[in-house]
Amino acid sequence: MITLPKFLFRGDNDKHNKRLLKSTFKSELFMTNLISGGIGREIFSNTIEQLLNKHIATGWEKTHFLSFSTDEQKAYYYGSDGKPFDDVFDESENWDFTVLTFDTSLLIQDSIKEIETGIYSAQFIPSCNEFLPTYKVILIDAVSHLKSIASKSRIDLTTAIANADNDKEWLILPASPFNYQRELTAKLDAHCITDKRVYRYE
Repeated sequence: MITLPKFLFRGDNDKHNKRLLKSTFKSELFMTNLISGGIGREIFSNTIEQLLNKHIATGWEKTHFLSFSTDEQKAYYYGSDGKPFDDVFDESENWDFTVLTFDTSLLIQDSIKEIETGIYSAQFIPSCNEFLPTYKVILIDAVSHLKSIASKSRIDLTTAIANADNDKEWLILPASPFNYQRELTAKLDAHCITDKRVYRYE
């Protein structure tokens, strides 16, 4: 039986509005940077090591992944940019960042498959009708996978491994088809997001 971390946490302030976070916050969707003019087919034209290195080490402005962590404090750190902050108890108030909780127990357990070391495909029942009957997602234990391929990789993964290890990083790739299946969606259905807390900088 495959055991995933029960919770994955994401801190997000979307300060440049690349993911339309505030305008979609009350919907059942969260966006990747791909939504702001990325190339959907790019996920298929590069190797997984290139994609992970680009996202974690060198930077990928139009990334298809959303970064999460098994360490909740890391999520708060990235959401707040390390600044002091206060709770906001009403989502309608002005807020600066959110911490999201992704609950892996809401995945269809029989659908979870380890397709490579540290890379898992899974499905869940979506909240949004456009994705029915099931929504597909890829979850990546970045440290585990990068370490498994580092010795045979054609690129230096040292920085990516160090960064991912520091952040206890997992990546989530929305993997449901878009545009007649030639691309993957930039929309993460929020069915597995069980908690959305919002905060304001002091």
